[in-house]
Amino acid sequence: MNPVIIVEALSKVFGRFTAVDHVSFTVERGEIFGFLGPNGAGKSTTIRMLCGLFSSSSGTARVHGFDINRDPERVRQNIGYMSQKFSLYKDLTVAENMAFFGGIYGLKGARLHDRSAAMMSLAGLKGFEKHLTGTLSGALQQRLALGCAVLHEPPILFLDEPTSGVDPVARRLFWDLIHDLAGHGITILITTHFMDEAEFCGRIGFINAGRLIALDTPSGIKRQTATATLEEAFIKLANRAVT
Repeated sequence: MNPVIIVEALSKVFGRFTAVDHVSFTVERGEIFGFLGPNGAGKSTTIRMLCGLFSSSSGTARVHGFDINRDPERVRQNIGYMSQKFSLYKDLTVAENMAFFGGIYGLKGARLHDRSAAMMSLAGLKGFEKHLTGTLSGALQQRLALGCAVLHEPPILFLDEPTSGVDPVARRLFWDLIHDLAGHGITILITTHFMDEAEFCGRIGFINAGRLIALDTPSGIKRQTATATLEEAFIKLANRAVT
């Protein structure tokens, strides 16, 4: 057991609304951990706290050994983050986006050139370097955003609903990239509301109304709930949570 993400009773309150309610879990080095739940369940709020973008209202978490509240800048230096909106500059070319994000991560010279070339190859973007990002398909923009997020070779990668808005074939190809990155030792936490994607994760956590209601492997979740699909399992677990 070698957890690189340790979450302990993490909560986030906005006024009278509790977005995340005493959530606890760990993620092991090199693991693909899926964080699942409907829209508004608290997935994105949790991931933003773990990225050092939000402080917690109570509880805490450590990411790569750094406390998210006490040392958020060190957290951000050791992670890659890809948001739902891809965070790309549409009026820049593919190469210019790579150069811009590489600069943010402190890459320059030969190092930036080599990493950009490697990520172009990984994302299948060779030949698109001079294309304006806004003219690319959603699937290519998605792959470019992933390449930008891992330019600096972070040990931990956070993906916040990265497959929203792309077709099923593109989603599957994107998951091939995720597994390739995990195969190189990167720890990945991904949020999604697509239950079929959860089957590609080593373990999954179901969150509903801010609370973690189940945590296990996909097969373990189905076995616990005596269901054939994760969709059925989530419905069963959500109903239990409100009774």
